[in-house]
Amino acid sequence: MPMCTLAKETTTDGIPASLQFPKSFLKKQLLQLSLSRWQARWDNGETGRSVYSIIPKISNKQLHWSRECIQFAAGHGPFPSYLKRFGLHPTDYCGCGEIRNRLHYATRCPLTLSYHHKEPSPQFIVHWWKSALSRKLSRRNIDNLITFLVTNEDQIKSQNTTPSHTPA
Repeated sequence: MPMCTLAKETTTDGIPASLQFPKSFLKKQLLQLSLSRWQARWDNGETGRSVYSIIPKISNKQLHWSRECIQFAAGHGPFPSYLKRFGLHPTDYCGCGEIRNRLHYATRCPLTLSYHHKEPSPQFIVHWWKSALSRKLSRRNIDNLITFLVTNEDQIKSQNTTPSHTPA
């Protein structure tokens, strides 16, 4: 018997089915199950830990972060400590001699002084990340910092493979 005939018989002669719950209830249950599974994967995952420390609870609500803020939160982008991992830069040192990562550029690097945030104490680092990315003015400053780093990449990158000074 052809498939189209079976399909037609099923729709005309099939056993009527009824749902015991309203469709809206089932949709809500599926959403909650999906969010629960997503949260479990996020809690137990091995990747994205820098973002996890900032946003430990998943949500289907949009954060309205710019591309630059996402790069900053994830540590991906124009940071030599990130680029070196992929062989895209020979060193993870800044032109100022320190290891270049996102926190260095945002708080300590003399080459990015115009974009500095106050450097957090080690015990408040997670709170600092959350605060810096939750305030609109801070996010705009981060956007400008990343844009500056990309635009002035050649001037900021260290060509040395060792620091230009030794820490005291």
